[in-house]
Amino acid sequence: MASPDYYKSHSSPRVPVLLVLFFLVINITPSLAQDTQQLIDHICRQMEEFGFCSQTFKENLKSPNADIVALTQITIERATDNATKTHDFIRQLLGNTNDPALKNSLTECENSYRVVMESFDSAALSFFQKDYDSVQRYETVTPRAEASCEDSLSTPPNTQNPLTNRNRQMRILIAMALVTLHDLMATQHN
Repeated sequence: MASPDYYKSHSSPRVPVLLVLFFLVINITPSLAQDTQQLIDHICRQMEEFGFCSQTFKENLKSPNADIVALTQITIERATDNATKTHDFIRQLLGNTNDPALKNSLTECENSYRVVMESFDSAALSFFQKDYDSVQRYETVTPRAEASCEDSLSTPPNTQNPLTNRNRQMRILIAMALVTLHDLMATQHN
């Protein structure tokens, strides 16, 4: 049997090491989450609606310690989902309208959202292959496509715009995707 002095000399270093590890884990975790929040704030301050942007990230974070790659993935996924749902909604509206001017505008919107949807589908594939230049090429056509839909619905004789909120959300998601991708690509070149 070992003497009590043996246990003292061999067990005491473990306590400080465990305490140090414990404090490191506690102190590192908030700073990582804080870095994520700073990234989100940096991105969302550039959007037309900070609250929508911030909420989109918060609802879709897979980890409180997300980096710019994870935030870029969120924007691509949310933009793809929004474009797909809006495209489906437009197709429904087309089937239920008899107003020729609105029907023409909705047809323009259906084509526009098809471009946005297909562009983000392709951007997602390129993103997962880490081909960020291709992601950028696919995403850069989306603002003009979305704006084409907005313009067609706001041109007389149209008096109603059934896509106002959906177009606003899509516009913000596109901007979020472009900003996060820009920030991601900037970190790749450093």
